[in-house]
Amino acid sequence: MQKAYDDLKDLVKKYAFFSDGPYRLSGGALSDFYFDLRRVTMHPRGASLVSELMLERLGSVDAVGGMESGAIPIATAIALKSGTVRAFFVRKAEKKHGRMRRTEGCIRHGDIVAFVEDVATSGESVLSGIAAVEQLGCTIAKVMCILDRESGAKERIGSSGYPFEALFVASDFVG
Repeated sequence: MQKAYDDLKDLVKKYAFFSDGPYRLSGGALSDFYFDLRRVTMHPRGASLVSELMLERLGSVDAVGGMESGAIPIATAIALKSGTVRAFFVRKAEKKHGRMRRTEGCIRHGDIVAFVEDVATSGESVLSGIAAVEQLGCTIAKVMCILDRESGAKERIGSSGYPFEALFVASDFVG
């Protein structure tokens, strides 16, 4: 597993880490660095490594997913690698047509789920998505991200009662 971890870290450095900011983050704050992890999760080797490393740590779950759009390639890769874990995603807002759902994919009432994210900053969007999944009658077993920006997400998600784990933290790349 150490080789997979090291290979993924190299891919993040090569394709997804930018330190020529300032960059405006989704919450509005400015940062001198930015992680665009879709450049890794949508890379064939990156998707394989992320799913391998996360699947090893997820435990027994029925489904895995998270907020659009960052979680979609992660959940899909995990579902493909596992062959048994189903994938879903949560929209930022309820769809205005069709079945008018906020959650999409293969998630059912009573599922034990893992909530995944590419980059966790404040944890606000994760907690919003978790609320939508819990409204379906699902239980959150774990929250996992590729990278924790070390900006409060771990503490906020943990204090809300959800186990949280990150493959990397920002200080693995910054400094």
